[in-house]
Amino acid sequence: MSKTNAMERQAFLTLTTSSQWILFLAIGLIIFSWVEKKRLYQQLGQGTFVLLGLFASWILLTDQIVVPTAVPDQVVPVEAQALSYFSGLLINGILALIAFALGQAKLRWARFFNMGLVAIGLALFFMVYQLQRV
Repeated sequence: MSKTNAMERQAFLTLTTSSQWILFLAIGLIIFSWVEKKRLYQQLGQGTFVLLGLFASWILLTDQIVVPTAVPDQVVPVEAQALSYFSGLLINGILALIAFALGQAKLRWARFFNMGLVAIGLALFFMVYQLQRV
């Protein structure tokens, strides 16, 4: 592995690992809010998802992850899969904003959006785990 490839791999792992830990925190905060019945933890979890969405949009808009050109009959590059992961984080951040707004309005739908946040968050958590193993 060349020095440039090693540096790119290290940058890739830094972006995915940091987002994975923050994702774990966001999921944990929302689940903890359900157990303790504390709305503040739920809002902190939602805010963490929004921050992850902003982080993901920065990565997507500034081309932080460079996808190598694909050759026909070749597997999808890990970098392309990572872009799907960061797109999922962005979508989850938007859902968190909706869940927060519904929660502020004290609407029943907020509960379903929060469950969706956790479900999608868990799927993204395991997705990034698989990406890091490659």
